[in-house]
Amino acid sequence: MDNNIHLLFRNLHFIGIGGTGMSSLALIAREQGYIVSGSDITENEAIARLRKKGIQVFLGHKKEQVWGAEAVIVSSAIPEENEELKEAKRLNIPIIPRGEMLASLVNSKKGIAVAGTHGKTTTTSMISLLLEVAGWDPTVSIGGELEDIGGNAKAGKGEFFIAESDESDGSFLKLNPFCAVVTNIEDDHLVYYGNLEKEKEAFIRFLHQIKKEGFGVVCQDHPAIRSILPYLSSVEILTYGIEGGEVRGRIKEKKKDGFLFQVDWKDKKLADFELRIPGLHNVNNALASIAVGVKLGIDLDHLKKAIASFRGVKRRFERVGRVKGALIIDDYAHHPTEMLTVWQTALDYTEGKMIVIFQPHRYTRTCQLYREMAKVLEKFQQVFILPIYSAGEKPIDGVSAELIYQEMKKDGFEKVKLVENLEDAARECLEILKPEDLVITMGAGDVWKAGWTLCSQNGRK
Repeated sequence: MDNNIHLLFRNLHFIGIGGTGMSSLALIAREQGYIVSGSDITENEAIARLRKKGIQVFLGHKKEQVWGAEAVIVSSAIPEENEELKEAKRLNIPIIPRGEMLASLVNSKKGIAVAGTHGKTTTTSMISLLLEVAGWDPTVSIGGELEDIGGNAKAGKGEFFIAESDESDGSFLKLNPFCAVVTNIEDDHLVYYGNLEKEKEAFIRFLHQIKKEGFGVVCQDHPAIRSILPYLSSVEILTYGIEGGEVRGRIKEKKKDGFLFQVDWKDKKLADFELRIPGLHNVNNALASIAVGVKLGIDLDHLKKAIASFRGVKRRFERVGRVKGALIIDDYAHHPTEMLTVWQTALDYTEGKMIVIFQPHRYTRTCQLYREMAKVLEKFQQVFILPIYSAGEKPIDGVSAELIYQEMKKDGFEKVKLVENLEDAARECLEILKPEDLVITMGAGDVWKAGWTLCSQNGRK
C-alpha cells in the first residue's frame, strides 16, 4: 500500500470506529477533509464525540455499510468473519490496517512517535500539551483522553503530528518519525514477538527509522533500553531518567499530589519543574517530554508552564469520586509492572484498606502473567477479580480469572473473591467499605464502570 494513503482515498469507512486508536484517526481524518463513516457494536463516549463532528456511525455490522467507501480502515480487533470486512473484500475495496493509516498521516508531517510498554499515553499527552502551550498547534492522536485537547485527537495546522504508536503488533515499524520516544521495554507482547530479545530488536529497528535530521529520546533507567543503546550509535539519541541519563531528574520535594524536581541537562542545571500529578513514574514521563521540548527549541517558560498545568489523562490514576467517605480511583493498569506502580502510588492516599477491583485483560496476557499479577494483587488488603476482558481475543482452554484467584489462594492470601460482573463487584465492595478506605478499579477493559456504579450510590464528588 502506498505510504501516502491520504492522497489516494477520500471516502473512508472505519470498522471498529469506537476503539481509542480508531476513533482518534477517524476524527483527524474528518477534520482534514475526508468523508468518514464507521461502525461498532456498542455506543460509547468516543462514538458520541464523533457524531458531534458530523461522522455517521452505525451500531452493528452490516455489509451495505461499506458500499460507497473508497477504502476501509480496520483495527486488529476485527475478526476475519466480520460481515463488513467480507463485503469489502468481495467488492475489492482497499483494506487498510489502522497502523498503516496512522503511519500515512504521521509520515506526511514531522512525526513525534511515542512507544514503550508503559507510559506511552501520558508521555504523548504531555508532549502534546507542551506544543499546545508553545502555540505550535500540533495534530495529536492519543490512546487516552486529554482534557486540554477535548478528547483523544486533534487535527492541528502546525507541522508536527504527535502519536502514540503501537508496538504490540509491530505496526510502529511503519512509522518514519522525526522524533521517536521509547519509555521502556518489557515482555508484554510475546504472542507476537515470541521473546523479549525479538521485541528489543523491533525497538532497535523503530529507532533506526528516525528521519536523518531527527532524534530519539529513550529512558536510561530501564535495563532493556540500556541493553540496546550500543546498537544505536548511528542514531542521535538523548537519554533521560531519574537514576541517570543526559536529561536527569532530581527530586527536591515529594508532595501528595506531585513533585518538585530539578532537571539537569548534560550535568548542568536546566531548571526546577513542578508536576501536579502523583507517581514517581510520571516524573520520568515528564523528563521525556522536557527532553523533546528542549530539543525542539521550545521556550523554557512554556515547558515549565505546560508541566505544571498537566492534570493527567483519563483512566490514569483518575479520581472518580467518593462513597461512604472512601476515595475511588480508576486506573488502566493491566500489566504487573503497571499494577505495582498503581499500588506504590496509592500508598500515599489512605490509612485504611486498599481495595482493588481487578479485571484481567486478554486471555494471552493472563496466561503468560497470571502468577506475576497474583503477586501484585496480594499487596492489597481486599481483592475482587472479574472475568477476563477479551478485547476481541478468542478464549483459551483452561485460561480464566480463576488462574489468578487460585495462585493467590495457593500463596495463602484469603481476602480475594471472584465476582461475575461489574454490578456484583460494586455491591460487594460497598458492603465492606469504610470512610478511610481506598478503592481502585484496575484494568484495560470496562472495569471503570464499577467505580461509577459505586459513586452513584451517593452521588459523584
